[in-house]
Amino acid sequence: MNKTLNKIIRRKLVWINPEASIKDAAELMQKEEVSSVVIMKDDVPIGIITDSDLRRVVAEGWNFSTKLYDFLEHKPRKFPNLITADINENQYNVLSRMLEHRIKHTIVMDSGRPIGVATIGDLAYGLTPFHIHYIIKLRKAKSLEEIKQIISEFKADLIKNVMEFSKSEVKSFKYFFESISSVIDNAIKVIAELRSIPSKNFVYVLTGSWGRKEQFLLTDRDTFAIYKENQINTIEFINDFEDCLDEIGFPPCQHGYTARNFTFEFNDLIKLIDDWGSDPNKFVVNLSLIADARAIIGEGELLEKIKEKLINKLYKNRLFILQSLSYRPPESFFGLPKSFNLKSKLIAPLEYPIRALAITNKILATSTMDRISLLKEENLISEDLYQSLIQAYNIAIRFKILIQTKSKNQIETSSLTYTERELLKNAIRTIKFFHKYIERSFV
Repeated sequence: MNKTLNKIIRRKLVWINPEASIKDAAELMQKEEVSSVVIMKDDVPIGIITDSDLRRVVAEGWNFSTKLYDFLEHKPRKFPNLITADINENQYNVLSRMLEHRIKHTIVMDSGRPIGVATIGDLAYGLTPFHIHYIIKLRKAKSLEEIKQIISEFKADLIKNVMEFSKSEVKSFKYFFESISSVIDNAIKVIAELRSIPSKNFVYVLTGSWGRKEQFLLTDRDTFAIYKENQINTIEFINDFEDCLDEIGFPPCQHGYTARNFTFEFNDLIKLIDDWGSDPNKFVVNLSLIADARAIIGEGELLEKIKEKLINKLYKNRLFILQSLSYRPPESFFGLPKSFNLKSKLIAPLEYPIRALAITNKILATSTMDRISLLKEENLISEDLYQSLIQAYNIAIRFKILIQTKSKNQIETSSLTYTERELLKNAIRTIKFFHKYIERSFV
């Protein structure tokens, strides 16, 4: 909420003498590429003329040689001549005053001296969530080098914003992760346009944490692709596209789960799912990649048909559910061990069984939060367990961000505050209860 006008004032003050004409003001706007001009007398602002005023002047048949003095004198009372704001004033306060007076421009003052103009557009941009600024930049990018620079800036900004966002003890991070995913998605789509990636008979897919929209520091890229038979040069343009993602700062999965190694012909993949589903212990990673997938480029219908095949094959499959319980939360006689791996002992024991329970009950949602909600709607979990899982998920994600921000994989419990340790204990208790519930009810 602490956003002041000084953060959005970028342009110099464009002003004109009241002895000048309406035509002079219009020409000045055109020359300076602005939508308003401040009318000044003896270095004091006495009014403003805007592009909206010029539209009214034309519609009402004014003489363009009319002096601005006269223009201000005959301006309808419903249009105020002068609304100002201080450079250190909160942007929300300024926006509310502009809406109150139904104006799109306000003169910005610094120690009684006009220094610029703030527009509704300036305020909208200034008050927009930080990730929208990067999406706007990406959509204007004309080269991989530009995209790389934008993504580099975005990564740095992520750290700054997440420290502000995560100050509360328990908070839903769904919005934050969806914001990150929006930037990822737009970057990928812009690259696809630059490289002329085909949009027919083909689909490029994000999976893993990218597919679930749970990626934080833009690491560990998991992707695959599906194409229809007779698609020419598929492997060639996929490899080129993967190279582009490497170049702009989206590193590939260290285990090789990218489209370089996972590009399938549609009918072949249908047959493979039959084989994989017959041995879920052996092919659990492949099945999970399909389950977490979401289309980003091309024909999403191809992926939808593949996922329909998956949920039908794994419907009520106890082996797939049982395998999802192979990752267990940490055990300790004293409540918490001194340290443990974040992913294998906290994230995986929570996310994997949620995914397995969803897929084996024909729930196609990809995000963990959506899966938990749909499990409740389908009466597969109780309201109490739903609330506990949502809280445990938020706690787990909070620690994921905390650890990744410090470039670590291990949680050192001795470095945590009392509140953080209690939150962690609560999350682990919920995960253990959830595992027992699954074993008792579905395995």
